[in-house]
Amino acid sequence: MSPLVQVLCVIGLGLFWGLSPPFYRLMGDAGIPITHIIVLSGLGVGIGLWVVRALVERRLAIGWRAMAYGLGCGILMNVPFAFSLFVILKIPVPVYGVAVATAPLWSYALAIVLRREQAHPIRLAALGVGFLSSVVLIVTRAGSGSGPGLDAWALAAFVSPFLYAFYNHFAAVAWPKGMDTMTAGTVESLASALLVLPVMAILDWPKGTADFHSGYWLLVAITVVWLIERIAFFTMIRHAGPVTTVQAVYVSTPAAVGFGALLVGDQLDRWIFVSLALLLGALWLNNLALARPRLPAAAIEAGGNPRGVSE
Repeated sequence: MSPLVQVLCVIGLGLFWGLSPPFYRLMGDAGIPITHIIVLSGLGVGIGLWVVRALVERRLAIGWRAMAYGLGCGILMNVPFAFSLFVILKIPVPVYGVAVATAPLWSYALAIVLRREQAHPIRLAALGVGFLSSVVLIVTRAGSGSGPGLDAWALAAFVSPFLYAFYNHFAAVAWPKGMDTMTAGTVESLASALLVLPVMAILDWPKGTADFHSGYWLLVAITVVWLIERIAFFTMIRHAGPVTTVQAVYVSTPAAVGFGALLVGDQLDRWIFVSLALLLGALWLNNLALARPRLPAAAIEAGGNPRGVSE
């Protein structure tokens, strides 16, 4: 893969990641239940990846170890994903976009606690700068409407990237030996959908075709985006490696802010840009210390997020 192609792929992947937050808001504003989003998008992405896998690798069967892995990933992924779909309705998309982009820092902090990573001075500095970015974002949100203050929903936005860190840890350590990335994406997406299907059947089962109003075209569109993102992510991991692929975070964070303002009409203030600048500095420091991956290749591949949240 030539340097130019790599750069274009990183930009494209980052744009895919940045599109997800405003689509969360648009689907919520359109009244699509969270259970519908998880089930229908999971089935769409899972079946799509299974078809691509069958066409490219000529493989149809999926072993029980892979299915068990997908079940574990689906459980750990659904909680932060569902929470994201809820909290995005309470805060501006740019605020959410900056908050969830701290996911790489949370993942590193958890790895230190679990002693899977050693503390590195530059990456510790990245954690500090990332924390400062979060502080700026939270304390400058209007709390009670009487000026800057602590906003509970802005603070809650950091729950999702924190929980995704546990998903990433499981995805890395539980990766079945010899499993390819397309299989991982397939079982994970299908498990995510099937786990929530009973809840949808009880609480939100569609009453007829009238329920599938025009808002569901948003769900179709983002499902296609997530399917392409999964293929793009796996291709980048395989041909360019994780260090190059993670550069898409630099694109996804400002993309989420920009798309939020463009598609949803959220207002931007100077503190959003201050927090964004600090976060990009933290991500740059974090990536600067990654001279080489510390995990096996398959484990690093497992760290990707199938719902467009940058790791």
